[in-house]
Amino acid sequence: MVLTGDYSWTETKTLVKVLIPLHNTSAKATDILTTSNFLKVSYGGWLVALDLFGEVVDGKGSKAVVKDGVLTVKMTKQTKALWGQLTVGEDKSKEWVEERRKAGMEEREKRVADMEEKARDKAIEEERMALKKQMALEQKERQDIDDLKEEEKLKAEEEVYQTFADLERQEAEKNSKKKGFPAVKAPAPAPAPAPTPIVSAPAPEKKKKKKKKKYEDDDSDDDSDEDGRQGSTVPPPAPAPSSSNSSSIWESNEIPTVGSNPEGGFDLDRDALLHDDIDSETEDAEVDDTIYDDEDLDDLDKQLPPPRQAAHATFKYTPRLFKTPMRESTVNQEKDFVAKNRPHLHNHGLLNKDALDISETDPVWLKGKGDDFFRSGDFRSAINAYSSAFESHDNKSEISKTALSALANRAACYLKIGEPARTIADVDDALRLSSNAQNLDLPGGLNGFWLKCFVRRGTARCQLGDFDNSRDDYKKAYDLDGTNEGLREDYDKMKELAEVSDLKKSADACFGEGEIDGAIDLYSKAIERDPRFVSAVSNRAGALLAKGQYEDCIADCDSALNMLANLGSTSGPVPPPGSEKRRDWVIRTVCRRAKAKSELGSYNDAVTDMEMALKMVPEGRQKVRDDLEEDIEVLRGMAGGGK
Repeated sequence: MVLTGDYSWTETKTLVKVLIPLHNTSAKATDILTTSNFLKVSYGGWLVALDLFGEVVDGKGSKAVVKDGVLTVKMTKQTKALWGQLTVGEDKSKEWVEERRKAGMEEREKRVADMEEKARDKAIEEERMALKKQMALEQKERQDIDDLKEEEKLKAEEEVYQTFADLERQEAEKNSKKKGFPAVKAPAPAPAPAPTPIVSAPAPEKKKKKKKKKYEDDDSDDDSDEDGRQGSTVPPPAPAPSSSNSSSIWESNEIPTVGSNPEGGFDLDRDALLHDDIDSETEDAEVDDTIYDDEDLDDLDKQLPPPRQAAHATFKYTPRLFKTPMRESTVNQEKDFVAKNRPHLHNHGLLNKDALDISETDPVWLKGKGDDFFRSGDFRSAINAYSSAFESHDNKSEISKTALSALANRAACYLKIGEPARTIADVDDALRLSSNAQNLDLPGGLNGFWLKCFVRRGTARCQLGDFDNSRDDYKKAYDLDGTNEGLREDYDKMKELAEVSDLKKSADACFGEGEIDGAIDLYSKAIERDPRFVSAVSNRAGALLAKGQYEDCIADCDSALNMLANLGSTSGPVPPPGSEKRRDWVIRTVCRRAKAKSELGSYNDAVTDMEMALKMVPEGRQKVRDDLEEDIEVLRGMAGGGK
C-alpha cells in the first residue's frame, strides 16, 4: 500500500522550495520526477504527487538535495510572482488536471530528446575540434622544427663562407709578400717639364696582347701604348744627354716595380719600357708562364706542417636495466616494474646508476643520512633515504639491523607527515621481520625495538579512530616496560577513548534509524566522558538540528569549530590539518549552524555562515558551490521579507 508523504513548502518571487522528510529512506532509493507543472517523489512506501499552481522552469531550473534526512526540491518559476498556494485549487476538474499533466509530460519528453540529440552533436563537435587542435599543434611543432633547421643551416653556411673568405685573404697576403721583386731603375730620358701620371691597364689580357705587338714593331711605341693603355700619356723616351748630372723623371722611391698595379695585376707595358734591350724572340714566349713559374717554385720550398696529435675520446651511454630500446611509450611501465620488483633486483648494478660514489649505495651510510634528515625535520627526504637503505636488504638472507631500523624509522616519518596507514604497514613489516631474527643486536635490545613499534602503530591507529586496536598496542607496549608512567597514562587514555568511541558509534546508529532522542542522549554521555571528542560534538549538533533545538545546535557547532581551529585541543578521530576531509568537516558544521540560525529568523547571520562555507569549497566542486549559492539567494530573499 502506497502512503501519501508529508511535505512543507516555501516560496519567493523566483523560487519555490518543497521539503519532504524521507523517513530514513536513502537518497539512492528515492525517485523524483518533475515537469513544468507537476512534481512526483517516490521513496520507500511513500508517494508525494503535486500538481503545481503555476509553471516552473523544467530541466536545469529544478534541483534536489538530501540533507539530514530531508529532501529539498528547488524549482525556478517561469514568471516572477507569488503563487499563494502550492497546488491547483479543487475547483479545477479532474479532466483538466489530467490534460495539463499530460501536456507537461509531453513537453518533458520532447526536451529530453532534444537534450540527447544536442549531447550527441556536442560530443561529435568536441571530438572534431580536438582532432583539429591536435593537427594544428603537430603542424606548428613541425614548422617550428623546420624553422630551427633552416636557421641553423643559414648560420652554418655563413660561418663556412666567412672561414673561406678569411683563408683566401690570408693566402693572398702571404702570396703578395712572396712575389716582390727588387726595384729596377729606368734609363735617363730627356728632361720634361713635369712628371706625367701613369694609368695602369685595366686588364692583364689586353696588356699582354699589346706587349707582343710592341715587340714585333719597336718603332710603333706611341701607337701601341696609346691603343693598349686606353689613353695612357707616357711620352716617348728621348736621347740621354752626356751631362753627368742628368737625372730620371722618376725619383728612386717612385720607380714602379713588377706587381705594383693597384688592381692586383702586372704592369707589363711599363716593364717593357724599362727593358728596351730585351730580345724580341724571347719576349714572344708566354710572359705569364715565366712570371708564375717563380710562385710555383716558392710553393715547393714550403715547409709541410707537422702531423696532428692523436686524441682518445671516451663516450658513456646511459645504462638500461632492460634489453629492449628505450621508448617513451614504455617508460611508465618500466618504472612500475622496477618499483614493484626492486627488492628482488637490489644486486643489479644498473639500479644504483644515480649514485655518485660507492658510499651512496651503502645501507649504513643511507640510514645515517636518513637520521640527519629526520633530526632537521625534512621527513620526506628521510623517507627516501630510509627506503633506499631498506631496499638493499636481500630477501633470501636474514635481515640486517640497519635495514630493520630503517624500516621502523620510516614508519615514524610517515606518522610525522600525517600518513598513519603507511605507518601501520611499515610497523607490521618490522614486527614480522624482527620476530624471525632473534639474534640481532639492536640498539636498546629487541624489547626496546618492539616497544617503539607498538607505540607508533598505536598512535597511528588512534589517528584513524581505531581506538580498540590502539588500546591493545599500548597495552603490549606497557607490558614490555611496566615502569614507564608515560606509557601507563597513554594506555589509560586509549581505554577511555575506546569507551567514548563505542558510545559515539551507538549514537550514530540511533541517529541513522531515526531515534533522535536516543542519539542525543548517547552523544551527551560521550561528550561528558570526553568534552574534546569533536566528532561527537559535531554529530550531536546535527541531531539537535533535526530535533528542532536550534539554539543548542548553534552552541555545539560553535564548540566544534573552535576545537577544529585550535590544534591540539581535540581528541578522537580528527583529519590532519589542511586535508580535504577536515575541510569538509568544517563546511558541514558551518552549514548546520546556518540552518539553525535561519530557523530562528537570523537570516543575515545565516547568509554570513553560508558565504563563509562557500569560500572554503574548492573551485573544482562546482555542484556544491551552485547549491550553496542557491541557498544564499533564498536566505537573502527571506531576509528581505520575501518569505
